[in-house]
Amino acid sequence: MTQVIETAAQNNVVSNDKEVATNKQKSIDVLARIEGERKQWEAGAYKTSNKQLYAILAQCLAFGGEMDIGDARRRASVLEAFYAQRNYRYKKDSPLMTRVVRAVFGDIDRRRLSTYSLVLREALRQKVPYLQLAEWIEANGGIQEIRLSQSATFVGHKARVAAGTTELVKRKSLAVIKTAQLEALADAGYVGTACVLLAEQQADGSFSVKALMRESGVVNPALAALYTAGSAATADKQAEQAAANDAAREQAVNAATASAQIAA
Repeated sequence: MTQVIETAAQNNVVSNDKEVATNKQKSIDVLARIEGERKQWEAGAYKTSNKQLYAILAQCLAFGGEMDIGDARRRASVLEAFYAQRNYRYKKDSPLMTRVVRAVFGDIDRRRLSTYSLVLREALRQKVPYLQLAEWIEANGGIQEIRLSQSATFVGHKARVAAGTTELVKRKSLAVIKTAQLEALADAGYVGTACVLLAEQQADGSFSVKALMRESGVVNPALAALYTAGSAATADKQAEQAAANDAAREQAVNAATASAQIAA
């Protein structure tokens, strides 16, 4: 009877070990699949499409998202096994999301690896659902914008859009245009709101308006760029004024020195 019980217990241990190994391999297979999609993205739409990249990052977020301590340890074990298969150096002290990104993206430059990791960790901090990651990235101005937002001196995309809107209201009109074609595109619901007129400069110095665009994905970057350009111009003026002040102080010091020498 005792032998039967011991045999049953041993069988249970073996069965549990097999189940753990199977689950671990399934998780490794998930990483390999995401890695494959990354390779496909880089080989195909790498330079033209962000949507596929965002989809890959969303899967990274799902794989390394919030979990309890036990699940986190199991996930770390999966990552370590995956790294061993790829002959990657495994750093246990790196953030879990960094290790996930490294597993999926492989030997990319450290800056891009750090950027993706920062974006995903910020999404995790803000509890962004992985299915909404792409919308969240676009709403926050893109991957580089989110990376830069970690700086204490950074002015965020939304703040720049708001500042650009204020700047637009303050500026005087360069021209007032009214044509039958533009009037047909006018909508009373948009009175007082910004839009983008896409124009082509002509040889005689005039501008030919080709399109009117109201999409926030076009208007907001233009407003943010208006703020940035204004900030750059202000910084240039401040630098010029500082240089002029320095020159004036130097001239005054030189004059005082010359006067002292003459008096001596």
